[in-house]
Amino acid sequence: MMRTLALGLALAAPLAAPVAIADPTPAQALLEEMTEASQQLQYRGRFLYQLGGEVSTMELSHAVIDGKQYQRLTHLDGRLVEVLQLGDEVVCLHPNGTLTRINDNDTGLLAFRDRLSSSIPEQYNVLVDGDGRVAGRVTTRMRVAPLDNHRYGYRLWVDRDSSLLLKSEMVDASGLAVERVEFVSLDLEPGLERSDFQLPKVIAERSLESVAAASPERVHVEAGWLPSGFEAADRDWRRVADLRQPVTAQSYTDGLATFTLFVESVASDQVEEGVSRVGPTVAISRVQNLDQRVYLMTLVGEIPQPTAERIMEAVAIRATDKRP
Repeated sequence: MMRTLALGLALAAPLAAPVAIADPTPAQALLEEMTEASQQLQYRGRFLYQLGGEVSTMELSHAVIDGKQYQRLTHLDGRLVEVLQLGDEVVCLHPNGTLTRINDNDTGLLAFRDRLSSSIPEQYNVLVDGDGRVAGRVTTRMRVAPLDNHRYGYRLWVDRDSSLLLKSEMVDASGLAVERVEFVSLDLEPGLERSDFQLPKVIAERSLESVAAASPERVHVEAGWLPSGFEAADRDWRRVADLRQPVTAQSYTDGLATFTLFVESVASDQVEEGVSRVGPTVAISRVQNLDQRVYLMTLVGEIPQPTAERIMEAVAIRATDKRP
């Protein structure tokens, strides 16, 4: 999952220590320019994506054609996978020659830049932190620091000329980077055209659709405790996997960090409880019984593990009325 940050008086500050801005306008203006640049400029670049101990090389192309955004994200090592944004549509090309049309535009790495806007939640403090260099270009460093330990912070490097985000790190409470995105090359005049975003012929297509009242029984998820600033979003969101029953899901966000609670009915011999982590992403599974049935609850999100475990301790499920 990857991430999108004027310069004003803050750039003239000493580099020996981070500069907390009493008037938030300069930092907010820089974030706003970063978001606008990522959406309006034409560019192509290669970057390294580090998640835990794994490092991948990717290429990102972006253009605005007839007023709509076009993006192509290509994995350059390992299996060939591409994610394309074609105006309002997002598609994923798989190495087996199939294509998935995605009706959910929050595609992790692409959507992160849009969430980093001028409206940073009050649970974070935005700091201008000197300057640096990324991909041979002069940058302005920024920090988005959480005010508690229930969410990760971010270190950002913004290109001084174009305002594009060239490097981002998601960091834990000790300052250790748990996820890193860093451009190694950038072309601001790539001459991209619609043909650069053309879909190849595929052998099969499928769609990930939301399911409306597809299940004979409905289960509602209740989070008994949430960190300050987190609110529910995307209520009763459902996905259908091949040969499986619909899964109830409830997403929560503070405006930057997100996590989702999934609930599905399972046979008792299918239950697997546990905890796993990959970089900043944690997954916790627990079991609850309701009306003589067994349900598996799973939390997946980019929040610290102790916070996720505390949330899971307070989660409850209840049956709701059937929809007509």
